[in-house]
Amino acid sequence: MNTWALAWRHVASRPASNLLTALAVGIGVLLLTATLALTAATRESLQRSAGGYQLLIAAKGSAVQAVLSTLFFMDAPTGNIPTALYRQLQADAGVTRLVPFIFGDSYRGHLIVGTTPDYFGLLDASGRGPAGVSGDDLARPFDAVVGAKVARQAGLAVGSRFVASHGLVELPAELATEHAERAYRVTAVLPATGAPADRAIFTALETAWSMHEHEHEGEAAHSAPAAEASPRAEITALLVQGRSYGDMARIAASLARDTRVQAVVPGREITRLLQYLRAGEEVVLGLAWLATAVAFFAVMLAMAAAGIDRRRQIATLRALGASRATLARLLIAESLLIAGAGAALGFVLGRGAAAAIAWHVEGSRGFSLQLTGVTPGELAAPAAALLLGLVAGAVPAYFTCREDIAPHLSNAP
Repeated sequence: MNTWALAWRHVASRPASNLLTALAVGIGVLLLTATLALTAATRESLQRSAGGYQLLIAAKGSAVQAVLSTLFFMDAPTGNIPTALYRQLQADAGVTRLVPFIFGDSYRGHLIVGTTPDYFGLLDASGRGPAGVSGDDLARPFDAVVGAKVARQAGLAVGSRFVASHGLVELPAELATEHAERAYRVTAVLPATGAPADRAIFTALETAWSMHEHEHEGEAAHSAPAAEASPRAEITALLVQGRSYGDMARIAASLARDTRVQAVVPGREITRLLQYLRAGEEVVLGLAWLATAVAFFAVMLAMAAAGIDRRRQIATLRALGASRATLARLLIAESLLIAGAGAALGFVLGRGAAAAIAWHVEGSRGFSLQLTGVTPGELAAPAAALLLGLVAGAVPAYFTCREDIAPHLSNAP
């Protein structure tokens, strides 16, 4: 019988204690694997959704909040900016693409975003969103283009009609203010991409203005309004793409003197947000490594206890001619079997836990976390567990095999 088969028989002879030891190893690997997988998914999702945009203009306030509200549809906006600024940038020769946003209404908790077809062009150009949406899909008042997740959760399809509620969150029926006299009509459903666009409803900028003007003035016109002429019409945010970074720097510098607005570089704010998240990641990783270290001592104690229980057996094998090296390999193989089982279990459960947490976050917070392939860091977790298992078996094996066998061969108690 070879060393591994014999080691397996010895491990199987103590199922309870060895299973608990393997679980201790698995917990450490689980925490490491889940943390590393979720961290990689969060970083990739943030960078994919916000990286590459040149300039975001929003009302004064938190720059991170402006990015999360405009690009991820996850937070309340910082306020509104004058429409005059929109017109000014439209006339700027250094601006190649200008995408306005206006927020204020929702449907069953899904944000309704007033914008222009340029937004879909920007998504197509950056690879963040679906192709195939044209200006015709938002040509008429109260046309709506619906994200894939919204369509699935709200049961909307092309041709469906729905009534929006005022506000950015879903309110109880007794508190909600619905625009019952103005129903939206779904003209297109975006294919699922895992991008923030999956979670929103898009309508023409003029439609959003019309809805908000109706709130202020009590009008109910269904034709396309000239709301831009009204002093009440405002923009929530603007995404600006320019001919060069020099043009973007010029525009940002000119806006720095305006106390009402801020110019934000989304990629820079996402980098800053990732630095904040890294502090939390280090805490969780520290706890995971601590759990792995505890598991290391658990394996070592288990192997030491097994060596003590089997002193007579080991002494008999040595008397029959088994070398110390052979017995040491046997004890180390047992340790590796226990650590390997725990590492494999922890890795599988860690990936499963990460997938479950990502699914819960997307469902409750609307933030898409798509797990990437297995990273080198994740592979390092079970590899470290196996290395620790090797050491944990080698230490008690060394002392057990060097022990004098004579007392254990006698019949004395």
